[in-house]
Amino acid sequence: MRIALINIPDHGISGKGYSAPLGLAYIGAVLRNAGFQVKGFDLSASKKNIVNYYMQKDKAFLESLYAFNPHFIGMTCTTTNRINLKFWAETFKKYLPNIKIIVGGPHPSFLPESYLKTYPTVDALIIGEGELTIIDYLQTLLEGQDLTNVKGIAFRDGNGDIKINPSRSPIENIDEIPFPARDLFPMHEYDIKFGTIIGKTATIITSRGCGNSCKFCSTTRYWKKVRFRSSQNIVDEIEYNLNEFTFIKNIVFFDDTFTSNRDHAISVCKEIIRRGIKINWGCWSRTNILDDEYLKILSESGCTTLSFGIESGNNEMLKLIRKNSTVENNYKALTLPQKYGILSRGTMIAGMPEEKFVWAVDSLLFMTRHGINYKNLQISFKTFIFPGTPWEKWFREKFKDFSWENIPSRFKAGSFVDPFGNITLPCYRWRGVQHLMLRALHKLMKYRFARKVFSSHLIQNIIRKIAYMFPEQYPKSIYE
Repeated sequence: MRIALINIPDHGISGKGYSAPLGLAYIGAVLRNAGFQVKGFDLSASKKNIVNYYMQKDKAFLESLYAFNPHFIGMTCTTTNRINLKFWAETFKKYLPNIKIIVGGPHPSFLPESYLKTYPTVDALIIGEGELTIIDYLQTLLEGQDLTNVKGIAFRDGNGDIKINPSRSPIENIDEIPFPARDLFPMHEYDIKFGTIIGKTATIITSRGCGNSCKFCSTTRYWKKVRFRSSQNIVDEIEYNLNEFTFIKNIVFFDDTFTSNRDHAISVCKEIIRRGIKINWGCWSRTNILDDEYLKILSESGCTTLSFGIESGNNEMLKLIRKNSTVENNYKALTLPQKYGILSRGTMIAGMPEEKFVWAVDSLLFMTRHGINYKNLQISFKTFIFPGTPWEKWFREKFKDFSWENIPSRFKAGSFVDPFGNITLPCYRWRGVQHLMLRALHKLMKYRFARKVFSSHLIQNIIRKIAYMFPEQYPKSIYE
């Protein structure tokens, strides 16, 4: 039985580089272990691929796909690639009408019924964690048994009615999951840019789930519970990658926050040191957990880049989004790692739901703090909202007619939905002078002299008083 796993691109032509699709690679590994013949296709392997396949200018890979003649096609759907995935699913069914298309990923997992209604070419959904579910689904289907007994799927029955089965319990021991089948994808083509990590790099997931509940993130709901791999299993995978793909010299831990569990991260670091593995590695981290002792062992094991979701320079906003951090934590995270030769990067957002204008101003003034490298602290004036998050619930309460799969025309014409179907709130409620003020402050922060001037408490207080003069209500002309 032949199965093609296809990584569908979104519209993002990344400045951070490209990496193997680990979700599909994990699925590929369990499928091969179960005796299926598997072939991988990555339409997002490079900038050129994304331009060709997201813009739908090129269908060259179809010849190879048709030659493989799969019985099933598996794809991962995110909010940002869902529209492009629909195009390709329709294309596959047009030329291979007898195949079955299976889709997993966060977007359909939160919206199974509306997704299947809108995507008639998709035969089934894998909801949540997929390694056990995909095997159960395929074996049940091939044996002609009743699919209603397969946990963790949504599908159409023989009458075309949509059925959503009960969810499957998370895999308790994730050490039992085989290493991702990266060889299904063009590992030699991937070129990551992650701080100091540049070039041929392997990405690794050391845990599933997150112990935090930030309003903008659906990770907690998607994975259901936090589970960690053992340090031995993780470092075995590191060594496997270095031996199997000899051109790889770097590792990026793709966990939401690799360092959030101190004992777990330190055990991995100690195992890397014990085995004498010389690599550069980077990861995403939280700002409220770092100290000298922790940073020292991270550095000794090869850590050269830490990336932080700073989000805001205002403590009230940090509490509101449940970030479980403070402005002082954020400042420390962006400066202390330099002492150990570790590059600190951070990202912030201006224009978040429920944010007061003066709080967004505080985020820009945060950039004036001494020791922060402006080049490594980026602020976005665009807020993305995703299914399964508290922000999405907030948005839907305001706009009850909104639909991800059938976007009402009034949203398409406004500032809520971009050309790719994403909810983006680009400082949407701050127009005119407020918007100009934020943009002007941001441009001035590029200059050292300006950051020095704006670091003055007197100047900051004057700017904040000006910011308080503006109303906080939402303009009706945008929302109604």
